Amino acid sequence: MSLLDSVERLRTGLDYHLARHNVLVSNLAQADTPEYRPLDLARTEFQGAMNVALTATNSGHIGAPAGSSTAHFDVIKDPTAKAGADGNAVDIDREAVKISTNQMRYDMVAQLASSELATLEWAAADGRGG
Repeated sequence: MSLLDSVERLRTGLDYHLARHNVLVSNLAQADTPEYRPLDLARTEFQGAMNVALTATNSGHIGAPAGSSTAHFDVIKDPTAKAGADGNAVDIDREAVKISTNQMRYDMVAQLASSELATLEWAAADGRGG
């Protein structure tokens, strides 16, 4: 386990919430587009998928090193969205709640990352205030 593994996981969380924000906001921009289905973002772990693919092609292949997991985000159609008369499934209130919730999660992860970096800075300064 690397010293910066927790910071890297937090960075991945920030990247996810930023990318999801962009997807959710684009749904609002399409609120008047007939037949539009809202999108969302799903997380997948690239590392696990890559190791499975490498092992499947040749059992002699070595997977990526531990701790080098790269998150991959898939844009998916929101399976819970219900279409209106014009076929558009964007519910402005629902999207606003998702955006707000996503923002709160982003802020929480940012605070955790900031705290983790402050702890590392304190440790790097041998416990003396920075």
